[in-house]
Amino acid sequence: MKRWIIAAASTLGLSIAALVGVVAYTAIGRARGENWSSLNGPEPVWPAVVGFGAMYVIPISALLLVVLVVSAIVRAYMPRSADRT
Repeated sequence: MKRWIIAAASTLGLSIAALVGVVAYTAIGRARGENWSSLNGPEPVWPAVVGFGAMYVIPISALLLVVLVVSAIVRAYMPRSADRT
């Protein structure tokens, strides 16, 4: 369970960092006068791919992290049976 929580938290952190990086990269590009309005032209397409991918991964990993933490809390407070040896 601990590994799953660490993996979900890492995925959430990396996807937030990727989204913030893409936002900063596009802001710098716009400040330099580069307008990336179309995905069909010679402009770079990878910021859109990374940004939209991160926007899809953020809520999924956040929801998974919440479910894992709640289940870990519930498991911690559930009484264990004495039959297990």
